[in-house]
Amino acid sequence: MKVALVSPEYYDIAHFGDKRKEIPPFGVLYLASVIEQKGINVTLFRVSNEKFSFDFTDYDIVGFSISSSVTYSILKKVRDNSQYCDKVLLIAGGIHATIFPEEVINDLGVNIACVGEGENTISEIIDAYPSKNFSSIEGIVYKDVDSGKYIHTPKRSLIENLDTIPFPARHLLPREEIVMNDRLSDTKLPIAHILCSRGCPYSCNFCANQEHGIRYRTGKNIRKELEDLIEQYGIKGFCITDDNFIVNKERIEDICNEITPLKLKWSSLSRVNTVDRDLLNKLKQSGCIEIKYGIESGSPRILKLMNKQITIDEIKRAISITHNVGIRVKAFILHGFPGENIESTMETIQLLEELKEKIDRISLFRFIPLPGSPAYDNAQTYNLILPQNFEEIFIYNNERKWWGTEDEQIELEQAYQMLEDYVKKNWEKF
Repeated sequence: MKVALVSPEYYDIAHFGDKRKEIPPFGVLYLASVIEQKGINVTLFRVSNEKFSFDFTDYDIVGFSISSSVTYSILKKVRDNSQYCDKVLLIAGGIHATIFPEEVINDLGVNIACVGEGENTISEIIDAYPSKNFSSIEGIVYKDVDSGKYIHTPKRSLIENLDTIPFPARHLLPREEIVMNDRLSDTKLPIAHILCSRGCPYSCNFCANQEHGIRYRTGKNIRKELEDLIEQYGIKGFCITDDNFIVNKERIEDICNEITPLKLKWSSLSRVNTVDRDLLNKLKQSGCIEIKYGIESGSPRILKLMNKQITIDEIKRAISITHNVGIRVKAFILHGFPGENIESTMETIQLLEELKEKIDRISLFRFIPLPGSPAYDNAQTYNLILPQNFEEIFIYNNERKWWGTEDEQIELEQAYQMLEDYVKKNWEKF
């Protein structure tokens, strides 16, 4: 058996138009490692609007990874312009397939859409491939041949022990997509990206996270992956790309204790209400040089509308103690959530002005109604104007106005330009 996994190439342009390669496609890399563990050959195809025609006739299974709506049109081009063998099994997975499985089956003409975590699902699909009987596999959607109806199998349970998942198959990518020199704070150290946990226990109204819990790998397991990365790629640091890494203090301390002897520099994301001085000192001792905080807004009203569950005082406290223990701070700001105006934007600017000497970098995003987020799912409540095509929902630098009257949209644009001008003026590195 031969399996092809198809993953779109795309760029992060959140930094005011500065295009750079996105982090590695961990979803398909983990799937590939599981498939290889079964002794099956896997080929990874990176596709784009310029690379969309492939010969898949040698492959028994072709899997499409739909990581976001912005990549959907690329995968449709690949599906429509490539060649397949007569008995090929076409499957799709990723966040977009999880949220819209029936639409994906219909639009892409695939046989199966995978819902949720895919490692165990892909393993069982491969086992069932000879019989083509997939009815007992949890976490999939397919169309019944006779009735034409969509069959939704029972929801698949989450993988509780993340240590059982093999490390991502990084060898399927060129070195330059694994080792990067411009991603760790203000350093030029060769670093790699890793995932240490899955899920987030919070439910912000703008976020498309589908799992409101958090599971961690053990510190021992993470250390082994980092040791492999040091040996194979010579890394000097790493970036943790988890949705929300610093939540469970006991788990974080276990990880810190394991990785401290490696003497690597690293960074991660955190909420402002899950850190304290003792934990931050522990992080610094283990090599942490930057924490990225999702501040989002300086307006208590907007934070409440976002269901962010943080306060302005918590923002000030977290940033101050992080700065004081010697860890750099990067702030994420999300502008334009329904209800944003000049007044709320001024509150954000005032907060940033107060904390200016303690914030080293900023990423500024515009609000986008991401499929799967509470805002998207309750579009009428937020008076959202949703597009007809998924592809128009693009997370980076999208200037489309998603809500409000014409006057409100004019005010929103003025407010954003005011905030962007302030950030550009005060932070050279963002």
